[in-house]
Amino acid sequence: MSHWKGVIGAAACAALAAAGLVRAGDADYRPARDELTLTRPLSLDIVEPATNPATPTPPTSAPAEPAPAPTTPKPLMNLIGHTPAADFFSKTGINMYGFFEGGYTYSASSPPNNMITGNVFNTSHEEPILDQADFSIERVVDAAAAAKNHTIDIGGRAEVIYGYDTKYFHSNGLFDYYHGTEYQWDLNQAYIDIGLPVGNGLTVRAGKMVTLLGYEVINPTGDPLYSHSYLFGYAIPFTNTGIMGIYSLNDQWAVEGGVTRGWNQSTKDNNGAIDAMGSITYTPNAKNEPNTKFALAFTEGPEAAHDNHDYWTVIDLIVAKQLNAKTTVALNADYGDAPHGLGPTSAQWFGTAVYGQYVINDYVTLNARGEWYDDNNGFTLGTGRNMQVYEATLGAAITPAPANDYLKWLQIRPEVRFDYANHRYFDGATDYYQVQFAIDAIFQF
Repeated sequence: MSHWKGVIGAAACAALAAAGLVRAGDADYRPARDELTLTRPLSLDIVEPATNPATPTPPTSAPAEPAPAPTTPKPLMNLIGHTPAADFFSKTGINMYGFFEGGYTYSASSPPNNMITGNVFNTSHEEPILDQADFSIERVVDAAAAAKNHTIDIGGRAEVIYGYDTKYFHSNGLFDYYHGTEYQWDLNQAYIDIGLPVGNGLTVRAGKMVTLLGYEVINPTGDPLYSHSYLFGYAIPFTNTGIMGIYSLNDQWAVEGGVTRGWNQSTKDNNGAIDAMGSITYTPNAKNEPNTKFALAFTEGPEAAHDNHDYWTVIDLIVAKQLNAKTTVALNADYGDAPHGLGPTSAQWFGTAVYGQYVINDYVTLNARGEWYDDNNGFTLGTGRNMQVYEATLGAAITPAPANDYLKWLQIRPEVRFDYANHRYFDGATDYYQVQFAIDAIFQF
């Protein structure tokens, strides 16, 4: 019970903190990192894609077609909608939502100390875990409306997480006092958005945010599978703290860029230098279905501790294509380079992950991922030798009650995964391969 009391307490604190920096507006979330999918083709929002007011949707600065009529909101805002507070939230555009995720992973090789090698979050063998308990309060700015009306729109987001996963993505300076605790707190995002009347509408974001790079995200509701790719866990940062500009040139082209304190840095900086980060997104047939999307992102700057002159480079490419109403495929590729990453030797890493999704019906969607990751110098995986790892994962997203206003937000995701390496890497560096069976459940509220 102490865990859950802490979750509720942190949610209340986040709500009070964020309420002081938000005003009126309308839109949502991150345009690239949290929501770079075609109506969320590889996410858990299968029953209701991004038309729900409590479901994150990409902001746009360019004029767009009217959105479909909102459907039933998520449980928390649905309940608030039946109280006297509904008018306040409707007028201010403030939205509160979150999720609980719990899971279980079994490795057929019984790894030493029950720690599974290579996995990013679900690293515990044969232990039921609370992966994440998440709460967000946010107000999304409408930069297009600000441009049209020659006004300024102010919003922002505060997101707090408690659970098993947080120890793997803490930023430097926040919750540094944790040492070896299995369940931890994290302030995953805390930023202010300002919509400015510049051109089609410019959004300026300042604070801590999830990174622009990568197809998979920290938030499990934006991922197709329970387990994560090597690209997500080892090739790119998790979060960045800085200032970014977000701008839609038109319906097809959008850009984002700015400066940050570096990979996973927040209230402290490991080298006192800044880096540059940006992305460009192209949607050639933005108003038509089926759809295609291309995104190219990069980060450039010093990232190593106490080193402000060796500039790391990472380039991230995403291509997603909706083949038809039931089938979507996607590709994510990364290249990274760290001068003097291994003393006098530079380090490189690169890889590709491909995804596929097939919607059987409202109850079941099949998801698959195949991946190759080359850690050329053993730098990112920490082995100190050339490592190539491969993995193939097949899973399903099951919605037991898609017609129920509350239970439709429950998803169950079983999966089976096979990993192979060119050297003995798994099970305490004793095996070339490992087989895993895992399942998680997510309830969004």
